[in-house]
Amino acid sequence: MKRYIPVFLIIAMAFSFHAYAAESIVARVNGTDLTMSDLENEVDRIIPQMTFHRDLAADKRSKFYPKALEELIIRELQYQEAVAKGIKPDKDQVNAQMEQIRKRFKTKKEFRNYLENKGINEDKLRKRLTRDVIIMSIFKEKVIIPSQISEAELKDYFEKNGQRFKQPETVRLRVISTSDEKKAQGALDKVKAGGDFAEIASNVSEDSFRVKGGDIGYVHKGRMIPEFEETAFKLKPGEVGELIKAEGTWFVLKVEDRKPERLLLFDEIKEKLRQELENRRLRELKDSWFADLKAKAKIEVLLKTEPAEGEGVKMHPPMNRN
Repeated sequence: MKRYIPVFLIIAMAFSFHAYAAESIVARVNGTDLTMSDLENEVDRIIPQMTFHRDLAADKRSKFYPKALEELIIRELQYQEAVAKGIKPDKDQVNAQMEQIRKRFKTKKEFRNYLENKGINEDKLRKRLTRDVIIMSIFKEKVIIPSQISEAELKDYFEKNGQRFKQPETVRLRVISTSDEKKAQGALDKVKAGGDFAEIASNVSEDSFRVKGGDIGYVHKGRMIPEFEETAFKLKPGEVGELIKAEGTWFVLKVEDRKPERLLLFDEIKEKLRQELENRRLRELKDSWFADLKAKAKIEVLLKTEPAEGEGVKMHPPMNRN
C-alpha cells in the first residue's frame, strides 16, 4: 500500500508564513533555537487540520500554542535526525512543489507581492519546502515503509484471528415510516390486501428511503433499535410485520431476505484488515520513534503554557535572542 503526504499539505505548510517582528526564542532543541515566528507558522499549519478556520484572532490562536509547540519540537527532531543520516531532499519534488504554489497565482507579480506581504522571498520559501521534503523522507523511511503489511503477514493474522471476522445474521428490509398512526395503518392494510410495498412506501413514507421504495438494504443484528430488531428477526423473507412505534414514528417492516451468521472470507476482509493493521502499526512506530527522539534530545521549552480556567492559555514572555 502506498502512503504519502498529499501535495496540498505541502503547499499549506509552505503558505503558512507570517511576518513576525519579535524573533523571541520559544524552545531550544539540541542547541537549535526555535522562534516565536516558527511557532506562529506552526499554528498556521495545524489550524486547518483542527478547525474549519484558517484565520483566527490572537487570543484564539494562543490556545493552539501548546499543540503547535509540541509539533514544532518533534518536526525539528525529525529534521535533525534526517540531516544526521545524510538524507538529501528530492530536488525534483521540491521544484514540483514550488511550481504548484506558483500556479496558484495568475502572474509572477502577484506571487512576489504575496511573498512580500508575508515577509519572505522565493529563496526562503524554497528552503521551507526543502526542509519539509526532508522531514517527509525520514518519516517515510522510519514509519511509513516499516508499517506496511505483506500479503503473507495479513493472511497469517486472518487465519489466527478468524473468529473476529464474523458477519452477524443479516436481514434486508423495506420500511414504511410516518408520524401519523392512521396513515401507517392504512399503508399496512393496503400491503396486506396485496398492494406493492415499494410503491406504497414511495407514496406514504416520510423518510429518505421512500425514493428507493423503502429499501434500506441489509442490516446486521445488533445494529437496529430494539423494536425493529425484535420484529425483523422474527419474520421470514416476504413477510410483513405489524405496526411498530419507535422514537415517535410509526413503521411497517417487510423482510426481503435473510442471511445467517457466517465467517467472512479472506478476500472479503483483506483490504479493510490491511488498513486497520497498517494504521495500528504506523501509530505504534511513530509513537515509539518520537519517544526515542525526545529521550535522546536536549529540549529546553522557554515558552510556558498554562491553561487557566475561563482564560484559555496564558503565555509567559519567551527569552529574546539578544
